[in-house]
Amino acid sequence: MKWVFVVPLGLMFLQWCGAQDCSGKALHDVGGVHNSWVLNDGAIAAFSKMNVNLDGYGHAYSPRNYAGGALLHLCNAGKVYLPDGSSYQGSESNATCIGRFTQDFKRIGDAGWQDPSVGAISWYGILGEGTATIHGRTVNSVKPVSQKDGSGFYVSPTSLVDLKVTDLEDQNRYVNPLRVPSAVVPGSVVSRGIAIGTFGVAMDRHKKIAVPFVVGDEGPRIGEGSAALARLVAGEPVNDVLTRKTSTVGQVDTPDVLWVFFGGQATKYDHTDAGKLSADAKQAYEKWGGEVRLGVCLSTVPNN
Repeated sequence: MKWVFVVPLGLMFLQWCGAQDCSGKALHDVGGVHNSWVLNDGAIAAFSKMNVNLDGYGHAYSPRNYAGGALLHLCNAGKVYLPDGSSYQGSESNATCIGRFTQDFKRIGDAGWQDPSVGAISWYGILGEGTATIHGRTVNSVKPVSQKDGSGFYVSPTSLVDLKVTDLEDQNRYVNPLRVPSAVVPGSVVSRGIAIGTFGVAMDRHKKIAVPFVVGDEGPRIGEGSAALARLVAGEPVNDVLTRKTSTVGQVDTPDVLWVFFGGQATKYDHTDAGKLSADAKQAYEKWGGEVRLGVCLSTVPNN
């Protein structure tokens, strides 16, 4: 006798509905935003801004700042620790950036970056090496690393890297934010299973353009994406040539961008085939539920 197994139509309907569902529960103060949402499948969703993140770009930071052709001031890349035990973020204000930080950067650099009587800078937007002990505190990543190509720019790293490029000074090791739609994820979201190298999707509720992305870096909050992601979400093409004026195209200053982080299996990065990240992100988006499910989430995830 030949057995034929038939899936009941009701079960098929429930399975289909599950793929389109945005059921879950509210989270508070996770991912640097007040309201977020964890779906029943473990995905994390939240409305937030779209701040442009240029980590991974070869011309992001220069010792000479804008005069050296950099798009970002060094104050955005480090925290200063002083001999009296005080510390401050270089970017805490414009006045701090162009004043106090710039002066301390020169003093600390002239002293060799590790002099406890002068202070130290802990670099996070720039690749740093070595440690310093300042007022009894160990400060990490204190000596900024220049790119091996001799361009004079500092190395701008990302958490997702091409492991085949073993030289940390080679900018090709890191994800290029001008070409790859990628997002920043905070540690509180990583701890919930959203690893570096997993995928997600972003959509501005007004533009209604869904752009799948790879999670490429860690940062303080949900709401930061690469220049490529910001442009695509805004309906603009990616651009390999950025100026200080065009580097923020696609920035959204209101919490109108829906971010969904799928979780699951992390990918590997190959800088010689960066387009594969976008293709894999699109495939992950469709597997997650695609346009239909994202539309449900637009009306389900709480606002911020």
